[in-house]
Amino acid sequence: MAAASPEKRPPRSLFELPSEFFDSSVLLRAHPSTAPSAAEPHEPSRPPPTTQQQQQPSESAGFRWTCNTCAAEFESLLEQREHFTSDLHRLNVKLSIAGKTIIKEEDLDKADSDSVFDDLEISSVSGSEDELENGPASERGLSVKGKEEFRKKLYFRCQSGDSISIWRCILLKEHEEPFIDCKSGLMESASCVQEDEMINRVKRLTCEPRDASHLRIVLLTSGGHFAGCVFDGNSIVAHKTFHRYVVRAKAGKRQSGKDATGKVAHSAGSSLRRYNEAALKKEVQELIFSWKSYFDTCVCAFIYAPSKNRQMLFDGDKTQSVIQACDIRSVTLTVHRPTLKEAKRVYSNLTQLHYEMECSTVDETLSHGENVTSVQQSEGKKKEVAVDSEESISELSVSLELLNKNEEATIKSSKIVTTPLHEAAKSGNAQLTLELLEQGLDPCIKDARGKTPYLLASDKEVRNTFRRFMALNLDKWDWHAADVPSALTKEMEESQAAKQAEKDAKKKARVKELKKLKKAREKEEKEKEKEKAKEERQRKLAEEREKRAAAAERRLAAMAAQSAGTSSAAAANSGQKAAPDDNSCSCCFTSLAGKVPFHRYNYNYCSTTCMHLHSEMLQDD
Repeated sequence: MAAASPEKRPPRSLFELPSEFFDSSVLLRAHPSTAPSAAEPHEPSRPPPTTQQQQQPSESAGFRWTCNTCAAEFESLLEQREHFTSDLHRLNVKLSIAGKTIIKEEDLDKADSDSVFDDLEISSVSGSEDELENGPASERGLSVKGKEEFRKKLYFRCQSGDSISIWRCILLKEHEEPFIDCKSGLMESASCVQEDEMINRVKRLTCEPRDASHLRIVLLTSGGHFAGCVFDGNSIVAHKTFHRYVVRAKAGKRQSGKDATGKVAHSAGSSLRRYNEAALKKEVQELIFSWKSYFDTCVCAFIYAPSKNRQMLFDGDKTQSVIQACDIRSVTLTVHRPTLKEAKRVYSNLTQLHYEMECSTVDETLSHGENVTSVQQSEGKKKEVAVDSEESISELSVSLELLNKNEEATIKSSKIVTTPLHEAAKSGNAQLTLELLEQGLDPCIKDARGKTPYLLASDKEVRNTFRRFMALNLDKWDWHAADVPSALTKEMEESQAAKQAEKDAKKKARVKELKKLKKAREKEEKEKEKEKAKEERQRKLAEEREKRAAAAERRLAAMAAQSAGTSSAAAANSGQKAAPDDNSCSCCFTSLAGKVPFHRYNYNYCSTTCMHLHSEMLQDD
């Protein structure tokens, strides 16, 4: 071919296109695979098969390729496989499960795809967003629910004849719709953008000056992660990322979501998650407010904040006024964990131009003309094998298997399958993995995500199985292409086992030493406690001795007072000896005449002091 296939042409950045790239370009009403030209936007995506084609099953061959769900027959295995990946087959499978009547391809082409889809109340038959973004253009044909892909992109036909697509969120605001989607009564409304205006917008996009006057901001937040970037064309002006532990381990969801159910946890982890959630919200809002100058001059802001994550951006008067002052647009791509790398990937995809596949060039789906010849030769071989009715059934099945393998080899570039070796490695079955490798399964084959069986193995024993097999069969496969890092021999395993045993012995000795240190520390603590208890007892004994000394001093003072009172009483009575009686104090023998005595048991006292002193004296005796 003179020109490279559009499917193989890499995407280009809109800011790197020449200013005259969109001159004389035309907006297409449908995907290029369903609309050969802009003048005929409603052509069916698949022409209905003719009667001759329908009546051409390989009856003479003795076998057929059919689809029981769609009641269809095919001339080759390749056509059957293409049918299984079509939207018509997916729709009929869902209709069959729902107990409804299937639709034939002729009826689907005649009817309006949107009305058929809505009347049958069947969900989308298209693949996931990853398939829509990453799948080849030939597998993204719009038949039944193709409007879901079409509503995310705008399709143009350039002056060079190439069909291209760009994400419509890069040109249109949230409330705007292109004229091809507007209803008849809204064609003149402000929200309906005409074709000329869209062409002018995309032209202005390629001619934007890089002087920080046409900024675009990307804000991604989810699961405690936040990433924000300010772009000027393809260059980054500013960026910032945050991460806080706010998601409950294993249980999932934020702590605030769990608290909203009424079951409020009071653990240390829940308190930490509540604090981190408030701290992350504060950090993000402070960042947005500090980027106010960027928001004032930006063209638009692409925001990804699912569920309650939007509160982090809009729950605040300052941040809400800053963000809502600019044009807010949602991200139409699948967003992974918000990081700087993810923000750059999202922005790069949104600002890229993609070349679309044309349905008119059917033969261009094969990379070389030799592939077409090989497929035709394989079909001819199948017919020759089928015509020979004298061959046995077993020989026929073997021949068909060989032809199928040859045919699979011709379409290997476009059909990637998962082998049993992938499944065994992914499930962690080391024995089955070894058996499959011994049977000759290729460990270099990659699955749809571009991973070899070794990369899918999460179990260490399975990975060691690949390495042991590599050691025994170094020349059998390209182990570098299989992503197996190195061979694992018996000597290496024995060396590793010896190192591990030495490591375990050191660890055991260390644990033993730690136990000894712990016992010594505990013994030392017990001795300190004993010394402390002994000191406490000595302190109490000293206090008791001091109390006894004080009591002895008080007794001596009382006896001195008593002797002094006796002498004075003797002098007053002219030498007559006084004896204690009911009219005298039992402690100091002072007369109680004219006084109100204090009584305690059978004793009388002149004062409370004498009563206490006499009580202590009696206790000492």
